[in-house]
Amino acid sequence: MSKSEMNGRGARIPTAWLILIPFVNIWWLWKFCEGVEHVTRGAVTAAVAFILFWLLGVLGMGIIQSSFNKVAVS
Repeated sequence: MSKSEMNGRGARIPTAWLILIPFVNIWWLWKFCEGVEHVTRGAVTAAVAFILFWLLGVLGMGIIQSSFNKVAVS
């Protein structure tokens, strides 16, 4: 699910250009993870999403996508 789709579902994720600014990119990732929590209706909390992205990278993204897929089906 893209950032614009998540914002369409009520998440408040700022522009992705902020990823380019050192240290602000961590804040942006946290805001994205809050959006993940909002879209998945709490099935994946922001803290868990942040850890998945930060520590597992692509594998964490796959886990998050799986949660998005479950929300899209229901």
